[in-house]
Amino acid sequence: MSTEQEPAYRCTHCPRLLHANELGRPACHVCEDRAVEQVQAFPTLYRQLEAALRPGSNSSAGGRVATSRSAPLPVALQPLSLRGPGGIVSMLLGIEERWRGALGWAPLPERGGYEISLAGTAGVIVNNLPWACSDYPYVGPDLKLISSLHQQADAVVNGVRDQRVPIGYCPATDEETGAACGEKLKVSPWALNIRCTGCGAKWDRDAWLRLGAAIRGLPITAVAA
Repeated sequence: MSTEQEPAYRCTHCPRLLHANELGRPACHVCEDRAVEQVQAFPTLYRQLEAALRPGSNSSAGGRVATSRSAPLPVALQPLSLRGPGGIVSMLLGIEERWRGALGWAPLPERGGYEISLAGTAGVIVNNLPWACSDYPYVGPDLKLISSLHQQADAVVNGVRDQRVPIGYCPATDEETGAACGEKLKVSPWALNIRCTGCGAKWDRDAWLRLGAAIRGLPITAVAA
């Protein structure tokens, strides 16, 4: 495995190569800054999701929800799942709880209702993202969760959806173990290259067809950049 491919030289979230001033961090500054913006946006997105709860709402908040003429749903399910138990608030409280444990802090305080709890936990997460991205080795999954929740809420509120399409599983193999990466590959039709978010293997546009052949079992050495 080359130095460039070593996990210690890559962000555990993107995973791009770390700059010299980022070495030793589990997450790069770009991912930290993006996560700060996403968490800061959650209280506003959470309130905006309420307007999208009614089926058939034709705002920019996720578009029209299809319902049966005979038995319409009382609420739209996607915004309800994001606002309700197990949604945005619960997931962010889970992140705060894990970080409190790692830092040796007191357990989660009782803050009140959903919006008050969201404001409180969002503030704690934003304030401690610099620590987590610098020193918390398990921050990668938490950043992925933050990104996923933001993407889902943004899709409902603003109609912003992931334009990438899945093309298969990464066939790149570890030079030392011979194990295949297996990460799901998704690509935008307008992208100039594909980069696996699992192992960092990269293919340019001209190699896409050969990548498809590799995914079907042909050698990876002919297609990986």
